[in-house]
Amino acid sequence: MKYIIRDVESVEHFLSGDCCEIAEVLHPDRIKLPYKGFSVAHAKLHPKKQTLLHKLIKSTELYFIIEGVGRIFIDGHEEPLKKGRFVAVPADTEQYVVNDGDVPLEFLCIVTPEWSAENEKIIGA
Repeated sequence: MKYIIRDVESVEHFLSGDCCEIAEVLHPDRIKLPYKGFSVAHAKLHPKKQTLLHKLIKSTELYFIIEGVGRIFIDGHEEPLKKGRFVAVPADTEQYVVNDGDVPLEFLCIVTPEWSAENEKIIGA
């Protein structure tokens, strides 16, 4: 197959190591993909919650905010998050996300090269 169509609602959601609700929409280790080099997850951070401080050692993480408001802290620098905002976090960079709103903060996480447990270091555990 040269194309893939998936619905977020049909993908299993789980609590990630950094305490964010995740659904791995595209990941070459989970479903057969005709391409490699990246993974895509739908993330949901509930109101007044935050992820743990973490970093992806060898991967760049790209965030696209779908809904809600919050803040992202990247190597100690605070940046606001809102619907439509795109954030690129370079590899080996400490980060965490805070949901300041009253609704879930929903976003896409695009990781290149694809996310792996061995590549993620949880610092704030």
